[in-house]
Amino acid sequence: MVNALEMQDDGTSIEVCINRNSMTSDSVLCVIDDEGKNVFLWLGKEAPARKRFVGAQTASKLRGEKGTGFRVRSLDEGSEPDQFFNSLER
Repeated sequence: MVNALEMQDDGTSIEVCINRNSMTSDSVLCVIDDEGKNVFLWLGKEAPARKRFVGAQTASKLRGEKGTGFRVRSLDEGSEPDQFFNSLER
């Protein structure tokens, strides 16, 4: 399991522990991959527009906090690269 930020309907985010099986289609998550220098923005298929917007803002903020060596990678549910799932295992 890895720590991530999950976007809420009210525009806030909370820290959660996730793994591959706990991700739901109505969720938007920000996952920091320190090893690969990525901030993954995972977008569930059924995630509402508000959560997607807040997720994009949060990912950008996290990238700013981590530094310019990090990049934001937006991932749609069902098209995740192996690198994303590998980061969940660390």
